[in-house]
Amino acid sequence: MSMQWTRRAFSQTLRQRSNNTIGHALLVPRRQPTVPGVAKRCAWTMHNVNNSKLDPGNHNNDHLRLIFDDKDLWKQQRQMFAKTESIKPVGLLESTHFTNVEGFAYATEQAIQRAQLIVERIWRAPENGPDEMRRVVKNLDRLSDTLCSVIDMAEFVRNVHPDESIMEAANNAYNDLCFYMNTLNTDTRMHKVLSQVLADKSIVQQFTPDEHAAAIVFLRDFEKSGIHLSDKQREQFVELSDRIIHFGRAFIQQDPRGISHLKLDPASLNGLAQSIMRTCPVKDGHVYVPTGSTECQMILKYADNEALRQLAFEALNSANPESVSILERLMRTRADLANLVGKSSYAELQLQDKMAKNPENVDAFLRTLIHHQSPASERDILILQKAKQQAMRLKQLPQVNAWDRDYYMHVSNMTERLTQGPSPALPYFTVGSVMQGLSRLFYHLYGVQFVPAALKTGESWHDDVRKLDVICERDGKIGTVYCDLFSRQGKTTRAAHYTVRTSRRVDDDDAENDIRYAFPGQNISPDRFMPPMIQSTDTIRGRQGQFQLPIIALTCDFNNKSGSTAMLSMFEVETLFHEMGHAMHSMLGRTDFHNVSGTRCATDFVELPSILMEHFVWHPSVLPLFSHDRTYSPEAIQSFLKQQKRFSGIETNSQIVMALLDQQYHSTAAARGNSFSSEKIWHNLQDQVGLFPSVPNTMWPVQFEHLFGYGAGYYSYLFDRTLARRIWETCFEKDPLDRDQGLAFRDRLLMWGGARDPWECVADVLGGQDGERIARGDEEAMRTVGDWGIDV
Repeated sequence: MSMQWTRRAFSQTLRQRSNNTIGHALLVPRRQPTVPGVAKRCAWTMHNVNNSKLDPGNHNNDHLRLIFDDKDLWKQQRQMFAKTESIKPVGLLESTHFTNVEGFAYATEQAIQRAQLIVERIWRAPENGPDEMRRVVKNLDRLSDTLCSVIDMAEFVRNVHPDESIMEAANNAYNDLCFYMNTLNTDTRMHKVLSQVLADKSIVQQFTPDEHAAAIVFLRDFEKSGIHLSDKQREQFVELSDRIIHFGRAFIQQDPRGISHLKLDPASLNGLAQSIMRTCPVKDGHVYVPTGSTECQMILKYADNEALRQLAFEALNSANPESVSILERLMRTRADLANLVGKSSYAELQLQDKMAKNPENVDAFLRTLIHHQSPASERDILILQKAKQQAMRLKQLPQVNAWDRDYYMHVSNMTERLTQGPSPALPYFTVGSVMQGLSRLFYHLYGVQFVPAALKTGESWHDDVRKLDVICERDGKIGTVYCDLFSRQGKTTRAAHYTVRTSRRVDDDDAENDIRYAFPGQNISPDRFMPPMIQSTDTIRGRQGQFQLPIIALTCDFNNKSGSTAMLSMFEVETLFHEMGHAMHSMLGRTDFHNVSGTRCATDFVELPSILMEHFVWHPSVLPLFSHDRTYSPEAIQSFLKQQKRFSGIETNSQIVMALLDQQYHSTAAARGNSFSSEKIWHNLQDQVGLFPSVPNTMWPVQFEHLFGYGAGYYSYLFDRTLARRIWETCFEKDPLDRDQGLAFRDRLLMWGGARDPWECVADVLGGQDGERIARGDEEAMRTVGDWGIDV
């Protein structure tokens, strides 16, 4: 669920939306210093959300900063929680059943029982009259929410909980419910009822926009699961889906390299010999360097011996025959599945409900982007050529090879530092000050703030977890964010945003009539069908009804082991802003239907709000919001930004090549049986659009794990980067604290979640000629976005 992509980890970016089987309509959650003394602050207690008011003035909210930055104060607060809150555990995230291992098994059983009751009701809707048919989409959404209430929790727990037994229980619950949901996605009776509903104009014309969007999502996911197939073909669909999972897991878990280590003469290492021999095995006068090690990377970056660098590059990018075979079997099986459901390629199957719509449009975007970015790429290659020319004392500019890249980047950077003098020391920021700054920024933009909330007994999974209520000056409480931001032993190192619960309206569920309509005339106890968890509900000022409010969890790996306040590097500050972009999308994207709320939207749209947040970080108007009382040098900020852009042309080209590779591997080429050659496609792409000549006998794609998790979707991050840049320049660059622009972005894009065509959302935000040019979302719109380019 997470791996590094560009500056921001794309695995960190599409991190929790890895659908490893297709067709999860009802199913899947859609989805990376010191502070003053304590004495003056000991009387502070957590806010009572019901009585809290947003401070319309300076929004200092020092309490928010201090619960992250002052460890002694936080310890006192936890002790206070234990004394004032209920001693009886309330369950993880206030979910009653998730207090122990047995609770996950019980919740799974209850979720299936409850789900089957709703399924029965949907099956019988045609015989129960027009009012029941009108409720079909609502009941499908309730079905999805019933299952996802456990699946989303289990997905979160199996990734972050420190107790291995609970992680295992959560993993079992996740797998069991996903298996059950896969059977629902091929349920012909439910599909038939939904199709009847959508064919009835008298019903459809009563739909709200988000209800219609939810209905279309359910219908498409049925279709992607091969609902139109014969019984025999559906069996084949299930078999192919299982094989995809099998090959995908093998692809992720394998040791892909064909060369396990380098056997080197220490003399060839020159100045690197001492550091490498200190950590790598030495035998018979040779040092053995594992190819997947940091030391092998060091050779590529620091060794002045070109032959040695070439040797290291070839070993790092080697592939054993079995790893190539697994990759190609995965691609061919996906092609077979796509062909089975009537699509020419897996890319066509996957892209039909995305902004891109089809593979041709993705190709148009990427090819246009290559053309737009080529001056920056050529500029960067020229810098490397000059560095190599000077180092080798050549008269002409030499060819730069793949194994030269890291080394001459390093040489060039060092030369620039010597020429321009030392860079200013980069500032560091406390976690609390950044959280406080984010709260201030969101108040400026949306009228929203974070308010610390008390944790009840058993509510959190670790003592480091902080709970924040999200309070809107217009709507009141709109959701909850749990923050697990500090490193600890055994914790994953990636940053991630987990949607534990989405928003939806609940007062019109009509759950009390489930048994009556599902089993008419039968005397059945409702105790058999209790929901897997009792969800708290709230009113939202200005909106009719009762709502289930969103709950999300943010996890990071910020170092706080020194005993003092954790300090964030500038990169880590960007990471926190990025993740909070997802959080705001979840909080503000509150629709009446769970399946189109928040970040449940197209995967090539979901990163836009989070990437946009990265543009705010270092703006002179935003920086003072989180710099607290620490001084920072404007020169240091500019030096950091300049260094970020250095060689970004090369990196962007690499990402484009990888996105094209992903498309070609999932194209019709994969359906050609044994004639499909992943190696040939890779080398041709490098020679045609890459910046470095392909290297024979190398096969890096066997290490490209995103091919499994995000098949045919790798272009998404590049696509959202271009959209985010355009929105930033058009709407926020001049004044990033402009409330009018913030509210326009909220109302035209964020609030819709996945309930509105994202092209319409983006066009509405941009307005003017830009909006008109992209509103149709066709191939020309994709070319337009590609031509906007990425700031390098």
